[in-house]
Amino acid sequence: MTPPRVDRRLLTIYLSDHVAGATGAISRSRRMARAYGETPLGGPIGGFADELERERAVLLGLAEGLGVRLSRWKSVGAAVGERLGRVKPNGRLTSASPLSALLELELLRGGVNAKRGLWDSLASWSDALGLERGRFEELDRRGVAQIELLERLAAVARDRVAAGAHDVRDA
Repeated sequence: MTPPRVDRRLLTIYLSDHVAGATGAISRSRRMARAYGETPLGGPIGGFADELERERAVLLGLAEGLGVRLSRWKSVGAAVGERLGRVKPNGRLTSASPLSALLELELLRGGVNAKRGLWDSLASWSDALGLERGRFEELDRRGVAQIELLERLAAVARDRVAAGAHDVRDA
């Protein structure tokens, strides 16, 4: 059931949180694309990052069209948090671990699941917000394809971990 109206304050917080999440995911995906550029992960992750950029632009345009002022601090915080998240023990002192790629892909998959929730919420509020429901249903379908991609890439990373590869770049 569609509410007669959507609380603008809560909508602002909700959209700000998702834009911040997208900002962090884009930063992580771009770093992964650079780090794994010559592996089976690099190209697909780069394409995934491009899709995230386009979706973030959709969110920014949506917020602007609705007259919602997003929190810049949340996006700045997400970008800083993503960079701090890179500084974590990985079982190796001076080199990458194959676990890093697997964990990063699992993290991104969780983010895509959360984003699918956003598209579902916006679809259910579309009448109240004066938006086209089909737009969000299509974005949700893209989210399903993104999860499938991330699962395929995680299988590659998982195989490298099981084989005891030095890192995901090892053949």
